[in-house]
Amino acid sequence: CAPLMVKGNVLGALEVINKRKGDGLFDQADRRLLQVLAGMVSLAVHNARMTGALVEQERMRRELDLAREIQRDLLPVQPTADFPVQGLNLSAMEVSGDFYDFFRLSDGRIAWGLGDVSGKGMNAAMLMAKTISLFRCLGKSIHDPSRLLAQLNDEIAETASRGMFVTMAAGVFDPVSREIVFANAGHQPPLFRSSAGNYCELEESSLPLGIMTGVGYVEQRIVLDGGRLYVFTDGVTEGRTGEGSMLE
Repeated sequence: CAPLMVKGNVLGALEVINKRKGDGLFDQADRRLLQVLAGMVSLAVHNARMTGALVEQERMRRELDLAREIQRDLLPVQPTADFPVQGLNLSAMEVSGDFYDFFRLSDGRIAWGLGDVSGKGMNAAMLMAKTISLFRCLGKSIHDPSRLLAQLNDEIAETASRGMFVTMAAGVFDPVSREIVFANAGHQPPLFRSSAGNYCELEESSLPLGIMTGVGYVEQRIVLDGGRLYVFTDGVTEGRTGEGSMLE
């Protein structure tokens, strides 16, 4: 019996029984031959396993590439530079739990939403896809941000698993009056920059989506009047520079 080993890792054992020649007993020559054969078999088994692992990795890479492409297609098409709402999503990993969307309503106003799914990986990516799809579907008929978030919350809470939830800010912008009506479901406070260059955090918030049903959300109103409203995820606030320090 000889061990099958590669780089100190035991893969198994090679065993021979019942020598058919001579007195039926194995000698030192048989032992040396078995050790040589064990070395060759060890490499063959190791290479076969490595090939299988590489094939599986390639399959997973293709699936992740497809998932990333599907996620990218769920985000809105970038509008012209003069469109009043702009967005950006740069995924740090293959797939992301962050999302945003915006679209025109029938009355000319613009509905928008931005959110962040708890956790990482495929679970977060799948919940992201569900949330952004629900937002686009329900947002076309529910123009009240507080009612919209309440409906989204109930839909997500019905099937949420593993303690996952979504933080989200959503609202409606009127290009004529320059007024923004929005509500916040446990998301980071949006940042308002006035025309004078002063910044103010809009901290009013309620529970994230998906924790429990029947949650109410508070509406906030703000008139831009030459200012801007920034809504972002912790990918910005917890981002790091090339030197490894936190962004300020």
